Amino acid sequence: MSLPTLPPELVDNIILYVAPADLVAVSHTCSSLCPVAQRLLYRHIAISPWSRNINVVATLAKRPDLAHFVRSFSITTAADPSLFSAFYRLLADALSGMTEVISLNLLVDSGASWILEKSGRNITYHRLEQFNCSFPLDFTVAEFLGKTPALLQLEVDSMPCVPSRPIPSLPATTIPRLAHFIGSARAARAIVPGRPLQSIHLNEGDLGEEDLASLAQANADVLVLGATASTPPVPLLESIARHLPHLAYLRIMTTYHFTQAPEVGFMDQVANALAALPDLTAFELSGMHWGSSKRGDDGSKRVWQSSPLGNTFNRSEDITTDSDIFLQY
Repeated sequence: MSLPTLPPELVDNIILYVAPADLVAVSHTCSSLCPVAQRLLYRHIAISPWSRNINVVATLAKRPDLAHFVRSFSITTAADPSLFSAFYRLLADALSGMTEVISLNLLVDSGASWILEKSGRNITYHRLEQFNCSFPLDFTVAEFLGKTPALLQLEVDSMPCVPSRPIPSLPATTIPRLAHFIGSARAARAIVPGRPLQSIHLNEGDLGEEDLASLAQANADVLVLGATASTPPVPLLESIARHLPHLAYLRIMTTYHFTQAPEVGFMDQVANALAALPDLTAFELSGMHWGSSKRGDDGSKRVWQSSPLGNTFNRSEDITTDSDIFLQY
């Protein structure tokens, strides 16, 4: 029995183990094997200057039947000055054909969000779960997000931008399943309220009371928070405890109190503030890792050590760094 005459599911399982270079040869073997090989060849695509495969964008733009096979697509071109608007038009066409994509990473010119315009008009990316981009949260990106009902993870507006640029409001029906967000504090104020966010990482902006009040409007318990701040750590931790009482992991980057030796009692004040977060198991303050232990099984509060972790501290209760919750960072 020849390979093309086997049941389709067996052919798929056999060709699944063929090396990418050999898949090209398989696609030219016969007409019945070509679609199977192409489906695997274009399933996962990572484009970068060092990979020398940027021509695949033109192929996908001209062949929407191949773009339909794409399940994960990643492109990095931000540092390549040789790319002109003609290339981005091809990229826009390619994206409009990836209607079955699950993971999409666009690390390109931050001013080229217009490549999403064609995709955001009459197309729904009903399977897209993860979207990372170098774009600000502008009206084009907001329209695109309205076409991603299954989105779980989002990174947007991570690059410093002009403060006067307006952030569009998002309808309540947009990205209703979003659980993980990475981006600026100003974008978080538009994205987090009313959505089931569990982990939030703010990599641009100064965390303050207004931001915390906005994050508290998530309709799920926020478990992970990473942010930068310039305010005194102790009052900030007290505000965090009021607004986000269910945090399990907290990372704060600040220069306050670290340009010189901390005041006497500073470590104890931080430890007391952390005690107001009953579910917190791991904390990092500007690179200093803290840990905790329970007094007993009577439900009493955790006791936080008032200095950076040492070799003698038992970290068995801490969140492990290889857990799913850390993969967002």
